[in-house]
Amino acid sequence: MSEMRVVATVDRIEGDKAVLLLPITGGEIPVPWPVSLLPSGVSEGSKLNFTLSIDRDAEAEARQRVADLLRKLTQRDQNLE
Repeated sequence: MSEMRVVATVDRIEGDKAVLLLPITGGEIPVPWPVSLLPSGVSEGSKLNFTLSIDRDAEAEARQRVADLLRKLTQRDQNLE
């Protein structure tokens, strides 16, 4: 499974929101983030490690649920005709 690692910097905390700075080519981009989803002890200037990956199993399950629902709806519509 391919993973991408990102190091974000906590720029500031404003009430229940933190502003994280994520690196992009040529600079950084601010991203609002709920403080409740940050580890305890985080403060301005803290560095956070994020690991991003695609969950292919969950994606396949979600696609199957949508396909099943669509099939049920289509069958129901055909039965109404």
